[in-house]
Amino acid sequence: MIKLVPKFKTTIPVFAENISPDKFSGKSPDEIKTIEIFHGNQKKFLDDLFEIYKENEGNETNEEILIDGDVSMVREIGKGMTKGKITINGNAGMHLGTYMEGGTIEVKRNTDDWLGAEMKGGLIKVSGNAGNFAGGAYYGSNAGMEGGIIIIEGNAGNEVGRFMALGTIVVKGNTGNFAGVHIKGGTICCFGNLGARAGAEMHDGTIVAMHNHDSDPSCLLLPTFKSNTIAKFTFINLFLMELRNYGIQTDAQFFGNYERFSGDFAEQGKGEIFLFRG
Repeated sequence: MIKLVPKFKTTIPVFAENISPDKFSGKSPDEIKTIEIFHGNQKKFLDDLFEIYKENEGNETNEEILIDGDVSMVREIGKGMTKGKITINGNAGMHLGTYMEGGTIEVKRNTDDWLGAEMKGGLIKVSGNAGNFAGGAYYGSNAGMEGGIIIIEGNAGNEVGRFMALGTIVVKGNTGNFAGVHIKGGTICCFGNLGARAGAEMHDGTIVAMHNHDSDPSCLLLPTFKSNTIAKFTFINLFLMELRNYGIQTDAQFFGNYERFSGDFAEQGKGEIFLFRG
């Protein structure tokens, strides 16, 4: 395992897509020190900004990375990674795990915008809050998350999963407005308050909200969604049981009745939003 400890304080973003198990794999510590990153528009070596330690000496492939400290100004960590694991003991910056295809990223505190943007596989777990556009498509693109799992223990910002096609996003706290906007597939599960206008212009896919929104005006579905039944849905129960494999404990109360809304009928109307009713 390679341990990185930041030795800088800056308000200028650091672009570090090369902090990735794919880029570290098979390299010696001396080779890792000379991996290039950017501090603003200035090219730097990794050891210019980080102390680098080799942990658990042996014939390891260096596909496990521990970042011990705040890297909230470091962007693109784990970009496009396909294997291995990154653990961050602190806050993480924008574009964490973007285009990710495999492996695991764990963040012990908060992350910024574009968490797991356009990812295709792998697992991202965040112990704190996430910014806007988690699992979403970048502006100008209509292809968001296409696989993998994002688990956010805290709150998430606006437009969670925008344009997502496959995969799963679980938010234990609240989501901002327009969760699942434009989604074409996949599942978004929110245990807290679902923000306004969830599923706007959704083509397909599923949004499940565990909080009872009966008297909560913050959850404002668009009038282009139609309620068609209240029932217990087996697939939701199975989904909740599967989440336990990822350390998410689900209370027995959530295995109850949900109101199903179809929409968005301004589009194809094939999407589904399920609101917990007890």
